[in-house]
Amino acid sequence: MNIGIIEPYSNGFLDVVPEGEDSDYWQIAAIHINGQAYCPTPQLYRSEKVALAKATQIYDWIAEHEPQISNGACYCSELNLILWQQPKVS
Repeated sequence: MNIGIIEPYSNGFLDVVPEGEDSDYWQIAAIHINGQAYCPTPQLYRSEKVALAKATQIYDWIAEHEPQISNGACYCSELNLILWQQPKVS
């Protein structure tokens, strides 16, 4: 059973999970940066490696554009996806 991967990256980490049990497809669950979690538009990737590579691109974009993300959502035209900022649990 594969439950996913949390990989450290820069000052945060990347969270990718398989589509389902015994699936070769992966999706990005969340990008964690500066204590915040961002969830991209759901999309399937052909492998864990491809999902992690896309997650690093998203992380780098967030690091450069974090002030532009307001009201919990932002459209990233460069990567053609929407990011949702997850609220912190108190």
